[in-house]
Parts: sequence; structure tokens; C-alpha cells
Amino acid sequence: SNEAKAAHRNSLGPLQSQFITKNNTRVISQRGGLAVLPCSVTMTTPATVSWFRRKDYQLLTVGLSTYSSDERFLVEHTRHLGNWALRIKNARKEDEGLYECQISTHPPQSIFIELRIVEAVAEILEAPDLHIDEGSTLRLECKLKRATESPLYVFWYHEDRMVNYDQEDGVSVSNNKLTSSILTVRNATARHGGNYTCAPANARQSSVYVHVLK
Repeated sequence: SNEAKAAHRNSLGPLQSQFITKNNTRVISQRGGLAVLPCSVTMTTPATVSWFRRKDYQLLTVGLSTYSSDERFLVEHTRHLGNWALRIKNARKEDEGLYECQISTHPPQSIFIELRIVEAVAEILEAPDLHIDEGSTLRLECKLKRATESPLYVFWYHEDRMVNYDQEDGVSVSNNKLTSSILTVRNATARHGGNYTCAPANARQSSVYVHVLK
């Protein structure tokens, strides 16, 4: 009978959590980058997964549909993993805060994911001033701090000119994925002196002044 089923259900105690992702998971992403908020569930019964932004109770996604008019929000669904991650492109400082991943069970179940946005910064190790002898090799190393993803590019400027592709001038740039970019100039002359700037994608740039000594 239905009464017997209801009694049996109640004797099972509290509803078994269907979340694989831990509640209050914290995600750190860099400004301008991609934030991925995890929400993996074990669906024992058919149910819908929705995402809400906690600070204004904005409904962002339901299932695979995006409800927000903000096109930066998208659900990434991997069926066999029960994954319903929320992707936020071009993350902004104001995206920080709590997000709620909710399953439409009876009663509904939720977990909260905390998003923090950091600003990645470039740091030229030789800054603010570097003195080198004429004819020697100029080597500048630019390290990326607080980055959560590899930059799409790292541009180097000498004064206001981009020099990444100035091979004929003895200039070479080598990038080591996430952590650093190295600018090398062989046989430096007086005209190689001046201001150099390292400008990675989605990061605060850094500058150094090079003095070439005769």
C-alpha cells in the first residue's frame, strides 16, 4: 500500500545526499579568465540541476539552458560523470561570492560553491632598473603571479613598440607556459636601452628600465 511505502521511506532517515562535490568548495579564478564551478551529482532519481547566484537569488541555469541574459554563463555537462559545472567566461571581480547548485529532489538539495577572483600580476625580476654592459646579452625574466590559467599571450614592449617578433635584431622571447616569459637580446647596444614592459593576457603588466653602459 501507499501508506506502507511512505512509512518505509520515512524509516530510511534523512535523504541521502546526491552530491559528489563537497559543500562550500572554494574556487579561485583570475580576473578575465574562465571560472569553473564544480557540481557533480549521483542521480538516483530523475531530477533537474539548477544554478543560482546567491547574492541576488538570480536563476542562472536550469538543466542545460541558460536563464541569465549574461552570455558569460554556461553549463558544462558530462553525463557519465554526473558533472553539471557552471562556467563563467571573462570572470569579473563582481562575480565573487556564493553560488548554489540545486537538485530538484523532494525536498530540493543544494550545495554552495564560493568563487574568489584574484588579479594575476606580471613581475619582471630585474625591475625597476637593470644596468648591463654594451655587447653583453640582455636577459629579462617576467614571472606571472597568482595566475590560475596559462596566458593566451605575453607581449613584450621596448618603449611603445612590441618586440616579440624582432628576430633580426637579436631579440628572442621564450615562454614557459604558465609561469614565465624570458626576453633575450644578444649584443646589446645603446639603442637597446630604455623602458621594457611585459604584458601578459588578463594580468597587470610590469616594467623595467634598462641602462646600457659603454
